[in-house]
Amino acid sequence: MSKSICKKDVKAKAAGMWDRIIRTLAPSISPALDRPGLVHIDCPMHGGARDFRVYRDVVDTGGGVCTCGNWPDGIALIGAVNDWTFKDTLSEIGRMILGEKPELTPVCRETRKRDTAREDAAIRQRLMALWNGGRSIKSDEARLFWIYLMGRGLKPPRNLQSVRFHPSMAYYEKGELVGHFPGFMACVMAPDGTPVTIHRTFLSEDGRKAPVESPKKLCPHASYRPLQGAAIRLFPAMDTIAVAEGIETALAVTEMTGIPCWATVTAGLMAEFIPPPGIKRVTIFADKDSPSKFHPSGHGQEAAKALAERLWKCGIQAGVELPPSDIPEGRKGIDWLDVLEGVNALKAA
Repeated sequence: MSKSICKKDVKAKAAGMWDRIIRTLAPSISPALDRPGLVHIDCPMHGGARDFRVYRDVVDTGGGVCTCGNWPDGIALIGAVNDWTFKDTLSEIGRMILGEKPELTPVCRETRKRDTAREDAAIRQRLMALWNGGRSIKSDEARLFWIYLMGRGLKPPRNLQSVRFHPSMAYYEKGELVGHFPGFMACVMAPDGTPVTIHRTFLSEDGRKAPVESPKKLCPHASYRPLQGAAIRLFPAMDTIAVAEGIETALAVTEMTGIPCWATVTAGLMAEFIPPPGIKRVTIFADKDSPSKFHPSGHGQEAAKALAERLWKCGIQAGVELPPSDIPEGRKGIDWLDVLEGVNALKAA
């Protein structure tokens, strides 16, 4: 039967029962299906604690997202969890739901037509309210932001943009309000410069990371403004930029090299980054990650290589820089903020 299976047929048949398919073929992520979009679990791909969640509409799409990547449908997600090829994944799902005697058949569910336009409008309204509630990082109220940066070994950067301080951001876990914390927000922008969503870093009153499970969170985004290709444009740029994963890592790169560095938020989004028109060269300052089952060469290294190869094909010069130090024992990786901290330690010695 595998010869006749096509992706279009599988997706059409699976819509409305992806949760059942996932529970059968990828049971390790079943807990995330209990409250779609709200329950975060340990990532089956890279092991990050409470980094993974399924989409709110997982029953219809089968999609999921993590700090390490985005899987827009059940075929991609199940394949990633099990480390299967696309062909094998399609075959397994097809075996369950297609043919004369499928293992799973559609069940009668209460019909709920998704009002995408209304959901997108609500997301946009919340994002605007959050951003408008922020303060300039140059204001007196933003002192915690600068305390935090200095605590991470960073000097106050010049010409910093796309970042605002917020005196009280609501923090939720599993859909429940935990409390309100100060912190800073960064605008994630599409390749054409339009805002996509907001990245938040929650802080304590003494300028450290807030004592919560996930002090860094990415807000939802409207369906018509995908994350693919986006980045946080921390500094103005002419025709040359650098990119790194995290905000602090990007700030460290600019401090060390003088090159305006933008943050892609995750390794998965780094691999998909699209420079805006006019950029002629991109230097990729990758995290050096330990090899894993799903990323034998290290996720950060693989993402950087994929981006560099794609940029060269697009006529944009690209190079990859990795931290020169070995990964310390007991750690999963090392980044360029670690390198800056090492340089500062040598200067102080």
